[in-house]
Amino acid sequence: MSFCYDIKNEIGAIRPNSCCKLPLTYGFLLFSRNFTADKISMQTENETSAKLYQKLLKECYNAEVQIIKGGSKRPTYRAFVPDFSDRLKILASVDFGIASGKINRECFERECCVACFIRGAFLACGQISDPEKGYRADFSVRDESLAYELKSLLEERMVMSNVTRRTSGFVVYIKQREMIINLLTLMGASARSLELIETTMIKDVKNNTNRATNCDGANIRKAVSASVRQRRAIEYLQKKGIFETLPEELIKAGELRIKYPIDPLSKLCKYADFDISVSGLNHRFERIEQIYNDFKSREKKK
Repeated sequence: MSFCYDIKNEIGAIRPNSCCKLPLTYGFLLFSRNFTADKISMQTENETSAKLYQKLLKECYNAEVQIIKGGSKRPTYRAFVPDFSDRLKILASVDFGIASGKINRECFERECCVACFIRGAFLACGQISDPEKGYRADFSVRDESLAYELKSLLEERMVMSNVTRRTSGFVVYIKQREMIINLLTLMGASARSLELIETTMIKDVKNNTNRATNCDGANIRKAVSASVRQRRAIEYLQKKGIFETLPEELIKAGELRIKYPIDPLSKLCKYADFDISVSGLNHRFERIEQIYNDFKSREKKK
């Protein structure tokens, strides 16, 4: 399975909050292959995505969705709404706003709804390259206005992107690895985000002759493992609403790691707007990890 396939499986398995189910479905529909009165359909190589599309439309609109599997060497799945009245019902729910190529932001009750909408858009038309081969994330969009609407929505959440034209439409693309990490985190793909950070750090160390000379393999693995642990602990505490309650010095350390997920402690100290040594910063991360481990232990006992 590919890196992108795994991402779609991971985010497709996330259960949305009650307020997020419609925005997730809306993103899925709006960025799928067809979204008109004549045809509402999506096409994907990911079976999980096709089945989620079917499930969401059934739960949100009580609409029947058929799935047809094609291809032999490389299977594809086409999911579509065959009934005309079902299609009209779905389109009416977003006021037929698709005609102007606009995203109906009234569908978003909270910030979490925006993240779910972007997740749906990615499941419908997104791709991310294997980090071993390069850094690029794409959203293939049929309409120029819609492409720029998505670009704006992403950049409001600190995911910088660009738009280019292709024969079949437009592509919103991201080439900076930090932005791709931000995108994965935004969509809830924490496992793949950590995997990308780990891969990136290993590649950076291998490509840097000086660091490769001064570090043996054990030290490289140790640095990578520490960064991944720190990021995992911080993201967990943020998700549980605990991070904001920590002492200020721990919050500042955590914010540095989130902003610079792949940099070593020595660089983080230089980026910091407060004076701290490498050992001092490492001690703060150890305290964050201890708090994380304590809360995880309590959860297991419940």
